[in-house]
Amino acid sequence: MQWPNERKPAELIEFYGDPVLHSSINPQWERQNIVDLIPPYEMRYSWGPPVKKLRFHRKCRDAFGEALLAIKTLYGTQKDIEAHRLHLTGGSLMVRLKRGSSRSWSTHSFGAAIDIDPQHNPFRSKWRPGFIPLEAANCFQNAGLIWRGANGDTDPMHFQAVAR
Repeated sequence: MQWPNERKPAELIEFYGDPVLHSSINPQWERQNIVDLIPPYEMRYSWGPPVKKLRFHRKCRDAFGEALLAIKTLYGTQKDIEAHRLHLTGGSLMVRLKRGSSRSWSTHSFGAAIDIDPQHNPFRSKWRPGFIPLEAANCFQNAGLIWRGANGDTDPMHFQAVAR
């Protein structure tokens, strides 16, 4: 899949539609575009509650599902998935501005991103051992998603269906 470029807001909106209405989610856009994904293994939000479903844009949901299924296949058991902290998420769909921006919407706003284990993969940090395992990050990349921890980028928790 050829994802839109995150540095071109018009391209993002042309591809995914406009999710924002008066600084919150546009309910009509949400009904038309957002679909549920039940994770193939047990997940929790990093602040504790269990994840019953993740919400993604219909155009990229299957890529995220493929990546999570590949993680389940790679590690095999819930215990091994948890040992690598791949069951922890900061969430998927969230209408919000990019960190540090007063006018650019996050790719999470389009339902086109997920954060994995944000506590141990902090924003503004380059990937290093102890962060998300490279083989797990490869599961997302092999599904056609973009890892913001690759090539010295500084958001190793973040995977998106948006080009850089």
